[in-house]
Amino acid sequence: PSTRAEHAAGTWRLNGTKTTVPAGVVAGLFLVPAATDRGTAVFCVELADPGVTVVPQQLIDGAGAAELHLHDVELAADRLLGEADGTPARWLTARATVGVCAQQLGVTERALELTAEYARTRQQFGRAIGAFQAVAQRLADAYIDVEAIRLTMWQAAWRLEAGLPADEEIATAKFWAADGGHRVAHTAVHIHGGVGID
Repeated sequence: PSTRAEHAAGTWRLNGTKTTVPAGVVAGLFLVPAATDRGTAVFCVELADPGVTVVPQQLIDGAGAAELHLHDVELAADRLLGEADGTPARWLTARATVGVCAQQLGVTERALELTAEYARTRQQFGRAIGAFQAVAQRLADAYIDVEAIRLTMWQAAWRLEAGLPADEEIATAKFWAADGGHRVAHTAVHIHGGVGID
């Protein structure tokens, strides 16, 4: 991590910056991964802690992300989440990744629903554009991508819940969420034509 934590006299001192922190403009507590001599540690940092600065960031979707600046933030030992050996960071990252994959499933599923409805109702050359083979094939491919995102996300989530090794399944879910999601988004825009750009 770009943030560094140093341990001395029973306290931790954090320095660094985190960008595009989700809900950063409204959060009162942050889980901050930081590099230590023993590995990656995760700290509970409060907005009110001296040395903490939050700067709003404007993202394309308008979400309330922020930059989190940490300058000589001194934290007591009880602000360390678990051990400083990387275990809590790996645990959190695995679950956050599956959560983002689940969010992407919802986005792509709804995009496909909206696009299929548009293809059923938009008329061109006297018939619905969904009746054209090229459009139907794009929608079928998008359906397969959505189902692949669903399957791989649930497989990764199940393995995590069952306490089974899940690194490969999480990587596979992440791949499908990114790659399949990209294709579904392009399909939605293309089939909507100029309306998709708007």
